[in-house]
Amino acid sequence: MKKIGLTGNMGSGKTTVAQVFMALDIPVYNSDFEAKKLYYDPEIVDRLVSFFSESIIGENNNIDTKKLGQIVFKSPEKLEFLNSVIHPKVTDNFEQWCKQQNSEYIIMESAIIFEADLVHLFDKIITVTTPEDIIIERVTKRDKISVEAIKSRLNNQWSQEKKAKLSDFVINNDGVADLLPQVLAVHDAILDS
Repeated sequence: MKKIGLTGNMGSGKTTVAQVFMALDIPVYNSDFEAKKLYYDPEIVDRLVSFFSESIIGENNNIDTKKLGQIVFKSPEKLEFLNSVIHPKVTDNFEQWCKQQNSEYIIMESAIIFEADLVHLFDKIITVTTPEDIIIERVTKRDKISVEAIKSRLNNQWSQEKKAKLSDFVINNDGVADLLPQVLAVHDAILDS
């Protein structure tokens, strides 16, 4: 079974592309969704509170991910610590999930495959690219955060151009190019490889 990484910067439309692959009966592991579950793990909560303080605890004594995001996206060191706690757990969970799949290939959707040095996990990498103005428009609507906050987060991710150069496939999600033929071409290429 081949393992495929699906990446792209926030707001690029990775999830939309992932949904097209799922419609083709390809299993997709959403790393953001799985990572969010970890914020309820008592061991993880204790580690994060001991590093960041009680200020990251919100209602119901759970981690307030918006508060945590505001902290880590202003500090590369704090983001690195958070990633060092979360990424190994997500990677372990992904490996367990893979063992339960029965498909010619599977996909892990993650914005930070390159940044988190996860490339070695995959046989091929797909990057979804989108013009920055469209990313900003999508994320302000979706996450209700400021343009400055979006740009700050984007600054913590590699540029789309750098990711695209290092990828096996690039899907253009600019709102003009049709996604379906692009995904089908990648799907066929993966099956043929």
